Amino acid sequence: MMPPARSKVLACRVFQPEMDALGLGADQVEYLDQGLHRYPSELRQRLGQSLARLEEDPGLERVVLLYGFCGGGLENLASRRLELVLPLAHDCIPLLLGREAGPLPGAGPAAFYLSRGWIDFGNTPYSEYFVTAEKYDEETALWTCQEMLKGYDRVVLIRTLAGLESRHREYALNMARLFGLGCEEVPAESRWLQRLLAAQQGGGVKIMPPGQPVRLGLYPGTAPLAASKTGGDDHAH
Repeated sequence: MMPPARSKVLACRVFQPEMDALGLGADQVEYLDQGLHRYPSELRQRLGQSLARLEEDPGLERVVLLYGFCGGGLENLASRRLELVLPLAHDCIPLLLGREAGPLPGAGPAAFYLSRGWIDFGNTPYSEYFVTAEKYDEETALWTCQEMLKGYDRVVLIRTLAGLESRHREYALNMARLFGLGCEEVPAESRWLQRLLAAQQGGGVKIMPPGQPVRLGLYPGTAPLAASKTGGDDHAH
């Protein structure tokens, strides 16, 4: 399902595998770096700059945001003349899994979620381990990353419509082994993502008219999942 005519997708880079799998090209999607999720105010600024630039295109009427609330990164975001279509998710993990309500597969806050896009384009404790080991030493790196993973007991690899290669499964398994965690793989649903791209309001999709800002009160009352911290705030949608 393609975005409606006169639309553009503004997405976190971790969604690139899904966009590629759906056949969306560079003329339909603009990506921002995943690392912006660590700095909500900077993410908000960059999104605002992108929207201001897109507003200059007279052929556009709406922008689909592939972002959760991202720890406040979308707070007060608005477009002067474009509709904004957003998923009502605190972070990217429910959208990647395709679950707008109810418990997530792989079970709750003790699960650290990974996806193809997170492995290819995101920062995780596993990637941070190698950066820290090179800068300091392996013992310091292991301790630092284990502190990041306190409260987690397993790595859950999400198999979206983009599929997985052996290197993604090896990444998840190696991460789990290094940090003494369990590892499992779960399939995802794509209907929520496709409804979002098609700008179909309802079922976790909200269309904001021009000038109306994004507010936390639009989102479900549940707190952001701890699992998103790689999956989420670090991760963070």
